[in-house]
Amino acid sequence: MANPAFLTERLSVDPLHCIDVGARGGMQSHWRPYADLMRIDLFEPDAAACAVQAAKAPANESWFPVALGGRTGTGKLHVLNKPSGSSLYPPNPDLMLRFGPPSYGDLDKVIEVPLTTLSDFIEQHKRPLPNLIKLDVQGAELDIFKGTQPAHWRDLLAIQTEIEFAELYKGQPLFGDLDTFLRTQGFVLFDILPVRSYRFEGEKSHAYLRRHLNLVKNRRDISCRLIAGDAFYLRDPEKVLAKGDVTAILKLFMILVLYRFLDEALWLAEASRAAGQLSGAEADALIDLVRAAAPRPGLLQRGDWLGKLARKISRKTGIGHSRKIDYWLDRSWDF
Repeated sequence: MANPAFLTERLSVDPLHCIDVGARGGMQSHWRPYADLMRIDLFEPDAAACAVQAAKAPANESWFPVALGGRTGTGKLHVLNKPSGSSLYPPNPDLMLRFGPPSYGDLDKVIEVPLTTLSDFIEQHKRPLPNLIKLDVQGAELDIFKGTQPAHWRDLLAIQTEIEFAELYKGQPLFGDLDTFLRTQGFVLFDILPVRSYRFEGEKSHAYLRRHLNLVKNRRDISCRLIAGDAFYLRDPEKVLAKGDVTAILKLFMILVLYRFLDEALWLAEASRAAGQLSGAEADALIDLVRAAAPRPGLLQRGDWLGKLARKISRKTGIGHSRKIDYWLDRSWDF
């Protein structure tokens, strides 16, 4: 389904301004369906990798061969065997190699890279204030946030940030530190996509399960340690709605769709109509967009009489019954 005309018109004048830090592999796949409504600044400190992406980037993507950090100048980038795990913090081998292989976590080299704060970047390059920030910088996320001037938080609606629950990099802030800071900035934690791991032994994953239980694949019925993940923070949708800025409301709506918060997106469309921020036709067009993007319900998920009957049969027979925990263990923001 094409985007509603009024939405395209409004966001063509003032697009969803996005910053993607740690974008070595290109834009995230769950942003792509609506990339034409976005203007994106992407950061990759490896100049060669950055140039490769910039050469094939569309007009609304701008690539910068610099690392964001808590200060402007230069920094030491600790490059691991797998470059996507590189960090301004040195790896902590005691934990890194306990839950990952040397082919990923061993230190390959340390290089000097240009470093800038987000605020200095915005002012130097005359960039618009961001509405959505994604950070994947292996431990330096809190430094970036703390180095950002209060005025540059003004238009920020959402944050996707990597988090760690174990000190994979020496001296790095952990989830609790980051969460406390973002809450003081007025953000609400909406979701976490967790990364868990069993113990490694050299290059072998599931080392102890492999040795004693003949298991080499993840199991939902055998726990493993919570190591890291991605957290998603939002401005309180009720507060965004109350301000009455229609462009901000539409941007928040698009962010909710990007991250599959479809019930929140539907609420925002209806609430905007009730508050007089959108016309009935505009709200209906947004609801139709959500319907087109949504996955089709399975038989047991349907809200009609057929779904009710199927759930009753499932409870009595056990057919199709599954544990609720499976949903959040296995999902992503993509479908």
